[in-house]
Amino acid sequence: MSQTTELASAQAINILIVIDTEYVKQTYPNPSKDSTKPTGINHSSQFMICTGSRGIISGQGTADLNFKANVGDYVAFTGTSIYDNADDAVIVYGINYWSGTKVFNAFVPDMVTRTKAVMPDPNTAAGIPPLQTKISFSSLDSKVASAGTENFYVYFGLYTLAADGETQQLFGYYYWDPTVTVG
Repeated sequence: MSQTTELASAQAINILIVIDTEYVKQTYPNPSKDSTKPTGINHSSQFMICTGSRGIISGQGTADLNFKANVGDYVAFTGTSIYDNADDAVIVYGINYWSGTKVFNAFVPDMVTRTKAVMPDPNTAAGIPPLQTKISFSSLDSKVASAGTENFYVYFGLYTLAADGETQQLFGYYYWDPTVTVG
């Protein structure tokens, strides 16, 4: 297959969002508890890492990621807390258009369950060799529908660890606004 054909084929673009939940909780201690009316936040606590895009325009590793995509590419967003969701947890629950050209189709939740995913073995010094266990992974997925530049909102829920050390409870809902360029 020629390189030209490969570049024209649809690509899978994955975006990992890591949230510094301590910053969010300290800076926005009274967030909305209504998922349809999340609290807007500044761009100091979010870190987006993109792979598979047609190029990074700017902001790799920041809250202001602007990446390139082609019509027909698949985009998946997933999120976690700086604690890997073990203490505070983050669930990205919405990617919504707010200005510019609407380039994404509707985002839908997607779940993948690996029956033999690896995790460190707590009974060995370094966790290696790992244990294999059933783990589910979630993302919000869409297909790029048209060319242009879209400014969009990323919505996430922040959950904190309760005093029992087992239960994660809603702290609040938040959002901010990155950009994608297609064309």
